Order: sequence, then C-alpha cells, then structure tokens
Amino acid sequence: MNTKNERKISRRDFLKVGALATACMITGVTRIESSVPTADTVLLNGTIITVNRSGSISQALAVRHGTILEVGTKEAILPYVGTATKVIDLKGRAVTPGLIDSHAHLPQFGSRERNWVKLQGLDSKEEILERLAERARKVPPGIFINAWGIESNDLFFMNRLDLDRITTAHPLLVVHTTGQWGFANSYALKSSGIERSTPNPAGGRVQKAPNGEPTGLLIHYPALYLVRKSFVHGREEEFRKNIFHAAELYAQEGVTTVHDNFFDIGEVGGARHAGVYLEQAISGSLPVQVKIWPYIPSIREASFAVRELFRSQNPRPDSPFAEVIKYKHEKPEGFARIWGGMKIAIDGSGPTGLWYRGERGITLHSTEDLYSMVKLFHEAGQQVSVHAAGDKAVDTMLDAFEQALKAQPREDVRHRIEHAICPQTASLESIKRLGVIISTHPQFLYSWADKWTGLRGQR
Repeated sequence: MNTKNERKISRRDFLKVGALATACMITGVTRIESSVPTADTVLLNGTIITVNRSGSISQALAVRHGTILEVGTKEAILPYVGTATKVIDLKGRAVTPGLIDSHAHLPQFGSRERNWVKLQGLDSKEEILERLAERARKVPPGIFINAWGIESNDLFFMNRLDLDRITTAHPLLVVHTTGQWGFANSYALKSSGIERSTPNPAGGRVQKAPNGEPTGLLIHYPALYLVRKSFVHGREEEFRKNIFHAAELYAQEGVTTVHDNFFDIGEVGGARHAGVYLEQAISGSLPVQVKIWPYIPSIREASFAVRELFRSQNPRPDSPFAEVIKYKHEKPEGFARIWGGMKIAIDGSGPTGLWYRGERGITLHSTEDLYSMVKLFHEAGQQVSVHAAGDKAVDTMLDAFEQALKAQPREDVRHRIEHAICPQTASLESIKRLGVIISTHPQFLYSWADKWTGLRGQR
C-alpha cells in the first residue's frame, strides 16, 4: 500500500487522518444504487470530530472534488461509494476538520528547515558559537550563513567580534527566535555597506559603539534587511523549493490553510519572487491553501500599493507590484481565493516591543504614519493585519482601527492584531467592541512565556 498517496488524499480533502497506523483500503464494497453523487473518497469506521455547535461525533464521511458531501453513519455514507471511489477504513481513528495556521511565513520557514543553522534550545553563547563554527567548517568561503533561534532576551547577548571569532570568511547573520533582531559579523556588515556613516533605517536601528563602529546588532526588519537583501536575491528555483517544502511540512501535521503574513514584494525578494509565490498559490500546486498578506514597510509603500493595486487603471509597468497586478487581472478568481489583505507592523517583541513598563522598544512608524496607513487600507476595502506585541502597541492599533472605522464605517471588517501578547483588561473590551480579531501566534508564548513577567509584570 502507498502510504504517501494516502497522505495526499487526506491533504486534498482537507482532513487530518490520525497517523497511528497506515490506513487500509476496504475491498469488496458494492455500489448501492442511489441518486446521490459518487464520492471521490469515503472514510468509514472512524471517529469524525465535526467541531460543530452541538459537538457531534460521527462515523463516516464522503468527499467529492475537495468538498465534504455528507457526514454521518456508515449506512448513510455507503450510497456515495462508486466503482472509482477510494474507501478508507479508519479503524476507529480520529478525523478532524483541517487546521488553519493564522500566522506563518512559508518561504522563511522552508528556507530555515532546509538551510539555516538552528539554535533553539542552546542556552549559552559558547554553545551557539560552536554550532555556528560547525557550519562554517562545512561550507566554502563566501557562502552566506543564516542562523536562527537565539532565545536570550538580552539585546547585547553577542556582537560582531564574537561572530568574527567563528569566521571572517563567510557572511554570517544570527537572528533571534522571534525574528525581531539579530547579529551580523564584520563580513556581512561590510558586504552590505554597513559602516560608521550608515544611518538607521526608518523603524530600525543599526547599533553603534561609542566610537561609532557598528556592533553587529540589528534591530527590527528594516535593519535586518540591510544584510539579507545583499545575499538573499535571485535564485527563484530555491525560493520555489522553500515554499513547497514548508507547505509539505504543514500538510503532514494536518494543516490545510496557511495565512502567510509576510508576503515580501520588494524589500528582499522583489517582484520575481512575488510572482513565483503567487503562481504556486493560485495554481493549486501546493498541498495546502494559502492566504497571502503583503507586508508594507512604510507610508510611502502603502500609498503606492493602494494606488497601484486598487485605484489605478494603468499601473506602472515597472511597478514592484507588477506580478500581483498581473495575477489580479489575469486570474481574478484564483487571486480572490488567496488574497488576505495588507500587513504592517508597529513593534517587535520582548525587549523590542512597545510596553507601558520597562523597555519601550522602537516603533516602526510614527503615530501619524501608522494611522494614515490603516486609513488608506481600510478605505481601499482591505482587511488590515498588524504586528503588535506589546500592550502599548496593542492600544495604539486599537485607536488606529477605531479612527478608521469612525471615518468610514464598514460591517464585519475583522481587522487583525498579530500576537497581542499581554493586552490590558480595557484593551480586551475594546477588541470585542471593535470586532478586532486577535491572532495570538502561540510560538511567541512557547519561546517567551517565562520572560513576560519582566516586561509586563505578574498577572
């Protein structure tokens, strides 16, 4: 029996079949004459957890063209069986509705799993440096080494000199587990043009020593991009493989839909990568469905995006949104299926988040620009997703959403806040009143739960 094919069936039908044993095919099921349509796949003798309002449990279900025809008893489902129907005996195993990951980054996740040095679980700086040294010994000089997973909440945990001890022959970037800051060695800094005179990018910080030299600490996406865009470009086929690999890993765990809240258009990958991703998502070649949310880094980009994507009848041919516009007009149904909305960010996380107490972090936008970005997207009819981890960041976003809704009321807008780690009690009341959706992203809790008290206080 082909276990791999069985797994593909479960993905396509948006179900997760328990993996305690290999599903076996029932043979000898005769066709019961019926006027009901013939199913592509039928699951029998299982525990079908419907997650409906009554919490009912059934024994079988039938699927046709990716849609569940009926859930019920074995007797109720057998009429859907035809000569070409795949019938799977679950032998009591559980089936749940497909899981939805509301906050993910497929290209980055796929690249991380395929290529990056993983540092999670390593507590000391020396352990981390040794892990990095292992990789440096294995790859040719000049190859970019990207590492991820530092869990220390100390922004000065290491610096470029620590990383220079590991290698001066490779550009090296080490990123915190939250993705909100990282450290680069001298090779990476120099190759990226980061020096004494380099200004802080809007919403980011290139940390400098008292003598003006960069220390290697890069805070927030705009600063990290200064290095990443120097090394992560082109290589469309690698980008395609990263996305597919990530989608496969999700599908194997029963995830059937992924919201990618960091669809990069211009900062690192550019329009070519955007086209690759859109083609994969719309064509159905991925084993999961994808909702994409373009990340917009500035008010300038926000104004341009709204004009090019939603207002202009003649978008610029050299627009960084050219691929998005192309698919929007050439494949409108597929585009509508995968489009999520617009993504922006206001803070980082942990010590780079915006909190009412302790370290306030760095805001990525002025309050005026932030309100303007939300207003632009809201008036363009878009759902807005905002990274806001700290309690002060959450309140700032709630104010921005409320202003936009007052200026242009809309029903069931469902604007989103990503993370919202420890909101105030009054904030929770505003969230409910405004109909804001909170996407908690549990990884932040997993990675940081023991550190929140120092930033937010005991609850």
